[in-house]
Amino acid sequence: MGLFNNSNQILAERALDAVWYKQRVISNNISNVDTPGFKAKTVDFKLLLNEKRKCRYRPLKESRSGEGGLSDFKVVTSQRADTNQILDGNNVDMEKEALALADAQYQYSALIDRLNNDYRMIRSALVK
Repeated sequence: MGLFNNSNQILAERALDAVWYKQRVISNNISNVDTPGFKAKTVDFKLLLNEKRKCRYRPLKESRSGEGGLSDFKVVTSQRADTNQILDGNNVDMEKEALALADAQYQYSALIDRLNNDYRMIRSALVK
């Protein structure tokens, strides 16, 4: 197993991709706030991460692609049903979207910080 292809690294990279996708969906919702009949979408990947976390005390099985059994990591996109529709059929709630975007940006920043710390530890081990 190399420095950059362990299961933690792969999971962090996939989580970054998922959070980036979540930011795209939220941005699309915000840009369509005035579009009649537009239905806001939401992204959920917590359930799938929790399923993977159940296996954290056992080593993940190696898949054929060598990605530590993480090849089935998926993101679920669905229409948002927790907001009220206005008369034109649009259900985008700007306050919820702004909070969701801030949350996604925080998650992305935390994941980047984690990866940077991992790289910093590897760099310091190589220098010494």
